[in-house]
Amino acid sequence: MRKKASNAVGSVAKHPLYQRLASGSLLLLFLMTSGCNATTTAQDFANVIAGILNIANAEIPALPPPDAAIVTQWTTLGTTLDAQLQTCITSATAAGGKKAAFLACFNTFAAGIASPAELAQLRVLSAGSRSKVQLWVTAIILGVNAALTSFGGTPTATPQVAVVPASLDDLAQLARRVGLPRRQAGVSPSWGF
Repeated sequence: MRKKASNAVGSVAKHPLYQRLASGSLLLLFLMTSGCNATTTAQDFANVIAGILNIANAEIPALPPPDAAIVTQWTTLGTTLDAQLQTCITSATAAGGKKAAFLACFNTFAAGIASPAELAQLRVLSAGSRSKVQLWVTAIILGVNAALTSFGGTPTATPQVAVVPASLDDLAQLARRVGLPRRQAGVSPSWGF
């Protein structure tokens, strides 16, 4: 099991986005859940994604009204996809909890949340709103990619909404808001997801 987890971590680490996020914050969540059963792992990743969507929904009122209307459409899609993901996880669990079933759940979510048609709308936002939305998109895709890798799938590319990608500090702050645990004492204080 450890060798399989090690190979998955190695394949994730080769992805260009993960190389930019050198502290390996995404890998921490993967490593924390790699010893769990498939259902627990799927639910952990789904909970992180739901948490990010909840934060995005809570911050929409702070956006300029034209931007808020556009972002609301995307977060509504995300919330719908999250409900479908939860249903899919429940069905996969009832069908025996096979990794392939959970992989299909997260592949469907990834295809929907990163749909080019949906993301095209986000690119017309004001610069400040685009930066905030880029953080949410990046965090969600990182969570989805960790799930995909955990279940033997291939990570998807993180779409660019803003000119500047989300910074590691921004992702760490969002991780704190989602409530992800800190690494053990004596290890780097970065947040994991």
